[in-house]
Amino acid sequence: MADYKDYYKILGVSKNASEAEIKKAFKSMARKYHPDMHPESEKAAWTEKFKDLNEAYTVLSDKQKRTIYDQVGQEGYQNYARGGGASRPRGGASYGGNPYQNYQQYTYTGGNGFDGFQNGGAQFSGGFSGGDFSDFFQSIFGGMGGGFGGFGQNFGRSAASGQAAGDVEAELALNLEDAHRGGNMQLTLPNGRTVTVKLPAGVGEGKKIKLKGMGNPTRSGNGDLYLIIKIRPHAMYRLEGDDLYIPVTVMPWTAALGGTNFVPTLDGPVKVKVPAGTHNGKKLKLSGKGLSSKGSLYVTLTIDVPRTLTREQKDLFARLAQTE
Repeated sequence: MADYKDYYKILGVSKNASEAEIKKAFKSMARKYHPDMHPESEKAAWTEKFKDLNEAYTVLSDKQKRTIYDQVGQEGYQNYARGGGASRPRGGASYGGNPYQNYQQYTYTGGNGFDGFQNGGAQFSGGFSGGDFSDFFQSIFGGMGGGFGGFGQNFGRSAASGQAAGDVEAELALNLEDAHRGGNMQLTLPNGRTVTVKLPAGVGEGKKIKLKGMGNPTRSGNGDLYLIIKIRPHAMYRLEGDDLYIPVTVMPWTAALGGTNFVPTLDGPVKVKVPAGTHNGKKLKLSGKGLSSKGSLYVTLTIDVPRTLTREQKDLFARLAQTE
């Protein structure tokens, strides 16, 4: 059995933390842990830390999963692990098998991480991006959660009026990074057929991709399948059209004197110039750094006042205050 993961400890919040506190902690730590903010030689280690952070937020930010996680508890999970698969639910009789199986909505398939799931007997898979949730997560939740490319729950609905009989629509959920990069994606349709879909770089929310002859059968032949792109919310960026928005912190002396600061983009960190006399909330525009080359990345600068100061720093601030 996998080791128990303390998601509250990973996020650095208490067990009574509010949704707002959890979201704030995640955003703060996500900027710190993101692999792109570290040297290439350290990326592998930071990638693992970022995966743990993302997994913790996936659970604690979702009311249902958080309730399940709290109900299981560390003691209950460890008893289950020590028993080799048998556990005693609180106040109930012991039983064999996985005591959490009633929580599991989906079953993952495939050999490369989270490259597919089953829902109601129909298999949908997409090896485009993996959520890489841990064995601990899977032992409790199975496939509850997201973080991987795949069909949404609206597969098989009739296409919009005006389209031919037999045409169907399906939502295809993508991570922001995958939508930005584009490329080939393999999908297994409910009829068992595997198709390769070419996604254009910078594909936007609501974009339709037509798969000719992949819809429902009719007397005159198969209709078409229209994939409607749905982009998942991101930990660091807010998406509006082709534009991205991100908050970035700068130190008071950098804001006052000017300098440079690294800003994470979907193509990796870039160095930007912070003008002297920068005020809290100032926005910088990085053209061509949005979801697509047509979009921009808007950076909101937030001045970060140090929580603790050395004696020398205190003296410097005191001398600065006397000049007012």
